[in-house]
Amino acid sequence: MFFEYLKGQQQMNLQINRQLNGLHDNPKVKQDLKVVIPQIQDEESWFSAWQTVGEKRERQADFALACAYFALAQFYLNKHDSRKKVTVHRYLNNFYRSHPGLNYVEYKVPYENSYLPALKVVVNPGAHKTLLIINGFDSFMEKILAVTDFFKGTDYNLILFDGPGQGRALIDNGILFTPYMEKAVTQLLDYFELQEVDALGVSWGGYFVIRAAAYEKRIKQVICFDFFYDGLNVFLNGLPSETKERLRSALEQGNETSVEKLLKPFIQTNADLKFKLNKGFENTGTKTLCSLLKQIALHNVSGLGKKVTADVLLLAGSKDQYVPFQDLALEQAELRSARSLTTKIFTEKTGGEQHCQAGRYDLALNAVRIFLNQPALPGHETSI
Repeated sequence: MFFEYLKGQQQMNLQINRQLNGLHDNPKVKQDLKVVIPQIQDEESWFSAWQTVGEKRERQADFALACAYFALAQFYLNKHDSRKKVTVHRYLNNFYRSHPGLNYVEYKVPYENSYLPALKVVVNPGAHKTLLIINGFDSFMEKILAVTDFFKGTDYNLILFDGPGQGRALIDNGILFTPYMEKAVTQLLDYFELQEVDALGVSWGGYFVIRAAAYEKRIKQVICFDFFYDGLNVFLNGLPSETKERLRSALEQGNETSVEKLLKPFIQTNADLKFKLNKGFENTGTKTLCSLLKQIALHNVSGLGKKVTADVLLLAGSKDQYVPFQDLALEQAELRSARSLTTKIFTEKTGGEQHCQAGRYDLALNAVRIFLNQPALPGHETSI
């Protein structure tokens, strides 16, 4: 179930649901929410409220709750804010303290002049297959590491990593976001000497995994959790059609003045757009709206999907606030060369209608297990 904690604040509600997935019924969480929610008025009060309950639960050695609360506290902090890095590491420290039974080894995979943090996770001793998991726009690999139990009983062990512009690769190493994720994926596969893998992309990773599979034929099965077709469509989602058309025209012309003029009224009133732009500047290192949106526009499946020959699973939420649901048909058409194409649509009736099935990760992960165990027949398009 997707919970609305803050009336009219769709962006903030999504983040709370993401971090508190599976914790909503915890009496301590209910107690903390009664204190936190009335305090939240803006990004600064958001930080203070979550930071305070995070510190409280950390002192009480309730590391799982502290982890979730510090993850929320850091979320809207600007990269220039001295509190950002400290809070991120408090989130990560509490994550590992709350998961002492995880069986993993940490690696530093060389990349450009630095490294990508990576984890090799043994979920099923004796498993014969590897599932590579690719992050999204604003997450850390630990977010997926928290749900590795869903892969117990499969023939898979996992490799997770923070890629360019993600997690600690960005926060600690300054490696910036790139549309060309296949370079990082190839580096990982070579580093771990893997000849064949399956791959799952989470959120924006739904684009990255398609991109990787288009160029890296060692990937045999592809899962988009969720599907992701066009980065610019994601950034401009919810804006009036006329504004989006004028913005695209201004971007093609490189008209920074027009781009700023068109976006300024929405930045002031649209919390979701404001977040995406601020995080986009942090991820990409760009300085102007025009240069940022031109970078984001490169994250596009159009013309790329035809190169994907793996088995593909697309997950989609009918009320996804980030990825326009109408783009699903475009992506399905693009993936015409896939060995097989399977689509799972989640609705309010079945649950999981939000972005990446926020509030009901279990539904998505069950669909993933089914696909990994029984991929579709070659040349078939199915729905589950």
